[in-house]
Amino acid sequence: MAFAKGYDVSDFQSGIPGDAGFVFIKATEGAHTEQAGYKQKLAVARRRKLVVGHYHFLHAENPVEGEIDHFCRVVGHVPQGELLALDFEPYGQNVSDAHATQVKNQWLAAVKRHYPDNRVGLYTSQDYWFRTDDNAGEFLWIADYVKPGAPRIRAAWKFHQYTDRPLDIDVYHGTMQELREWAGATATKPQPQPKPRPNPTPPPHPWQGLQLVSRAEWGARPWREPNGSIPYHEPRKGVKIHYLGTPYTFGPHSTCAAYVRRIQGGHMDFDKWSDIGYSFVVCEHGVVFEGRGLKRRNSANGNVPLNEAHYAVCALVGSSGSTTPTWDQLNGLRDAVEYCQKHGPAGPEIKGHRDGYATVCPGPVLYAWVREGAPRPSGSGTSPTPQPEPQPKPQPDQPTRRQVTLGGLQYGFGARGMHVTAVGRALVGAGFGKHYHDGPGPEWTDADTLNYADFQHSRGLSGSDADGVPGERSLRALLRGAIPLATVAHAKVVDSARRDPGAPQGATSNPDHVLTVELALAEESLLDRKWVDGSFGTKTVTAYSQLQKRYGYTGMMADGIPGKDSLTRLGHAHGFAVE
Repeated sequence: MAFAKGYDVSDFQSGIPGDAGFVFIKATEGAHTEQAGYKQKLAVARRRKLVVGHYHFLHAENPVEGEIDHFCRVVGHVPQGELLALDFEPYGQNVSDAHATQVKNQWLAAVKRHYPDNRVGLYTSQDYWFRTDDNAGEFLWIADYVKPGAPRIRAAWKFHQYTDRPLDIDVYHGTMQELREWAGATATKPQPQPKPRPNPTPPPHPWQGLQLVSRAEWGARPWREPNGSIPYHEPRKGVKIHYLGTPYTFGPHSTCAAYVRRIQGGHMDFDKWSDIGYSFVVCEHGVVFEGRGLKRRNSANGNVPLNEAHYAVCALVGSSGSTTPTWDQLNGLRDAVEYCQKHGPAGPEIKGHRDGYATVCPGPVLYAWVREGAPRPSGSGTSPTPQPEPQPKPQPDQPTRRQVTLGGLQYGFGARGMHVTAVGRALVGAGFGKHYHDGPGPEWTDADTLNYADFQHSRGLSGSDADGVPGERSLRALLRGAIPLATVAHAKVVDSARRDPGAPQGATSNPDHVLTVELALAEESLLDRKWVDGSFGTKTVTAYSQLQKRYGYTGMMADGIPGKDSLTRLGHAHGFAVE
């Protein structure tokens, strides 16, 4: 599918790239801050006939009315066909997710009332999309740094910000012509939810039996102690069935593991549980995901005695959207129940979460199925030849998922930042890139781990020293001596900028601090990567001078010797702090 390409810009960017088909321009932040370059960028975008969006960065700790008034005052009249968006990323703001969500919804509703002929939507990260409700106004603009057009969410999206290197780059879910038609049309009324079918329709294939996905296979986080490993103390009476209790829409099976990870993240990060609450989770495709499993006590049934008495099995079924379980899902639920009964062991009881606890869970459709005895769908069944119930398959060859911290930065699966990209590029340059499919990127994946393990083996390392997670010695060897830092010292960077140019070629005085700055300059396309070596030589001085001029400095203020303000601004854009 062809995607229209665009950018989002603020005062950190001097202009709008020439290949933009659309652009979102930051107008305001909080209740008082304006963007100095907003009006100029807006005039350029309109002159170039781009599809234009105006956005506001929310401070959820402020009274929302002041933020709404501030945005509408600065933006003023907005022609039909231009978009309005709320940047919802309340990191570091002293508010709960519930409060931030309430403020978000108030802003979206109020701005829509003010601009009834324009589409009003939401920008947020994948992380915060999983932490808020499903209200994105009239469109969702999601930030997830993966392949363009493939954000890891189930919700319908219109815009995808897929990278911030060297700029925030976005795609629209369609062509430029489709974007112009969509943006120029008066927003449509929300469509009613489809009515659930009274009974799931059986597919034309026999049921294959239990399909069990282990924690390692779906990418579970380690549980926390001391509560994460509490065992059951008494035999279980049976199994209780749950549903999500939130909006949910069935999707392709490739997204199910990510949704289970979302559930675990919600339980651990916001409910403050030690792990995912359920014993098992069953997706709409009938696949059973191991949660706390057979031996560790669940935390989903309501209280400790209820958790002790029954396993907790959750179906990926919503309170709205997809509310009726599929034929495969009912078979998968039955598989999970029988697996618990046989291997737990558990008694014959099959109940709903609401039995013995004040809740509507598992919803009317699933609870009716439970009350009927949780039967398999009519005409279905498992394989005619009984097979032993499979245990979760060990994966001896799966790359490790551990992380380490070097220089204040994380390395290993899930780590993110320009330092991850730098490691990937160095691996490719050293001949260790065969596991990449799309090339190295800012998020550490299994491919990075496998490539790094190849590099470690090439240096004669073995065992845990060659598991694909960097140690400081191997990282310095890969990066030619210097490693990136989470925090650079301004005084040391200045010292190097004054000393290194007059020293012999390649001389370094504060290599780790300088390398961090050089990586950011390379990301800004100001410094050739062959000069990213930890030495603040003449090439780096020239590149930094160009950065200062880009930031609006002139004369002696653009001499290539980093000032505290410009260095802090560079660090803010590329993920390092300055002291």
